[in-house]
Amino acid sequence: MKNSKKHFAFYDISSKADSIKTFEGKRYDVHGLWAVDRKGHVEKLANVYYRIRTVKDEHFRTIAKRRNPNSDLQQVV
Repeated sequence: MKNSKKHFAFYDISSKADSIKTFEGKRYDVHGLWAVDRKGHVEKLANVYYRIRTVKDEHFRTIAKRRNPNSDLQQVV
């Protein structure tokens, strides 16, 4: 049986994520629909969604990953 992972959607990030990291190496804290970088700059979470590489929860556990910029964000089990 093939290991199928669940797609991790935008609304999953806004409700479950504490922080995200992009393919460019930028880190953001997630505050609802907003992403705040380490310098305090604010962006809409929707604007960074397709650049997200890793999603972490409040306990610093990885809860979703994207293999490359062209793949879907997948939930980590």
